[in-house]
Amino acid sequence: FLKQNASKLNEIQNANSQTLARSEALNSTNTTNTSNNTNFSISSKTSSPNYDISSEFKNSIYTLKYKQVDISNTSTNTAYGYSVDKDGYMGSDFNKAAGLPEDFKIHKSTLDEIERKAENNSYTSDIKKYLGIDKYYTNIDMAETIKQYYNQFNQIVNYAFNNTNKTSFTEADINSMPKGISELSSDKTIGIMPKNYDKLTITNYYNTQEQYNEAEQLGMFGHINIGLQPLNFTPQSMQTQNLDKDTAIDTFNPDMSVYPQNEDGSYSKEALFMSFLKSTGVSPREGSATLNPIAKSYAEAMAKESFDGSLASLDDIMTGKVDFASLLKGYAQEGWLDADIYAMDKGVAWQNTSIGYGGAWFDREFNQVKANGWKASSESINSYVGSIMDRLNNLMGQTRV
Repeated sequence: FLKQNASKLNEIQNANSQTLARSEALNSTNTTNTSNNTNFSISSKTSSPNYDISSEFKNSIYTLKYKQVDISNTSTNTAYGYSVDKDGYMGSDFNKAAGLPEDFKIHKSTLDEIERKAENNSYTSDIKKYLGIDKYYTNIDMAETIKQYYNQFNQIVNYAFNNTNKTSFTEADINSMPKGISELSSDKTIGIMPKNYDKLTITNYYNTQEQYNEAEQLGMFGHINIGLQPLNFTPQSMQTQNLDKDTAIDTFNPDMSVYPQNEDGSYSKEALFMSFLKSTGVSPREGSATLNPIAKSYAEAMAKESFDGSLASLDDIMTGKVDFASLLKGYAQEGWLDADIYAMDKGVAWQNTSIGYGGAWFDREFNQVKANGWKASSESINSYVGSIMDRLNNLMGQTRV
């Protein structure tokens, strides 16, 4: 019967006729997924149909409408080239491309936030304005982006629990996780995007905040490329932050309500993954995005002028590629490290040599003593180098993979 009257049904629908079924059925779909790739609108017309049709035909329309609604509640939309279910979570095709477990639930809104932060943070916004372009990236491959970050995250989970299949985490589990890592590469070039995680190796795990702080200080005082990445695995990190406008523009802040706690109060692996993404800032990396050609040319020009300011990288020191004690002493004898030696002699915390009011105060005092003829003595240089090396060897012994 429906097949015989298909043309009549289409005519009624095209005319936006409003039967009881249309009214009731469409009212139940007012929460239809509003994916970026979906342009579905509902007419608010309430005019009566202009057709004199039998009650049997009306009942058929009624049945058909409800079947359409049932289909719409189970069908998928698409986003970033992959399916999205009715609740807004990415489909199995995305999980497969991103190397995620089949039952892993990552929400489309998370990918939207990655794109928003990548494309419209304060730096890229300024660069787009300066270069006169609308888009900084011509494409962000969300599956590849998530794949790179998830693989790195899984290494940390495996280190902490010796089990990459663990899917539920108590507060005690979370608090036991590392407070930071060093991730370094044999490729020392400065690229136009963060290095692909395939090029990076986790060389050190900092299990305590004290170890992390020590690595940070040695990086500053020893001019070492530590490759430091903080990890803020806390229950608080698995909540949506309330940020002011200036902070929000540069902060990855996904909606965490779509990653609720489990019934027993534990946290899902998805929520923990969000905490990791927050720690990293989740920028598109090499191999996961394509820059606008104009932005790419600009970034390449800037990279040629860049230098990270370090004397050596932590992995080169640990593997013996660099005699760091001799290198450090040579730089100190040439006067390059006078400020660091003076700060250590005076017991000035590294934060107060470079940050805010403390940094300004230190600069004034140091420049004054230099003007008065201060110079690092051989004893001070030897003490400085010895202290750095003792602390470095101790830290490497505790944290090296």
